[in-house]
Amino acid sequence: MTRIRVDQRGIVLILSLIMLMVLTLIAVSAIRLSTVNLRSVANAQSRTEAMSTAQRTIELLLSTNFTENIAGTATTLTVSEGGKNYSVVVARPCVVRTVPVQNTALDVTRADDLKCLDTSTNPFSACADTIWQLQATASSGWFGANVSITQGTGIRMDNGAASAYTNDSSYRCSGI
Repeated sequence: MTRIRVDQRGIVLILSLIMLMVLTLIAVSAIRLSTVNLRSVANAQSRTEAMSTAQRTIELLLSTNFTENIAGTATTLTVSEGGKNYSVVVARPCVVRTVPVQNTALDVTRADDLKCLDTSTNPFSACADTIWQLQATASSGWFGANVSITQGTGIRMDNGAASAYTNDSSYRCSGI
């Protein structure tokens, strides 16, 4: 009987080494999986911050009277969000559509509509409803997040200014 026990001592060592290797492989794969998950979460956060930065830039543009001073080219801004710097490219706003406003559609009790009222025999007022497209693209150099947001807005403006923008092909949106 002692002879059988002597033969089995080497098997225990080999099984122990195999179990140790399996446990090591499980630990290494768990570490790699957690690293991949961490990178995915960081990329999602960077994308969300870039989207927030682009949206905030469009809202800042909308809070100004951008139709009075439209830049000739795209504008690049550096915006800090969440401790990171994002480069935001704001494309020049473009006109999607212009619709003349009829005098009968105006509410004369509102000051904004009253200034558009045309008392001549013309059925159309002195204003037009314009629809503008604004686009901002935010990118982060660190994670490579690149988000583009396009938003539309409607503005009632003087017919002369609306016609000038509509008739100038450089202000019209392409592909719409």
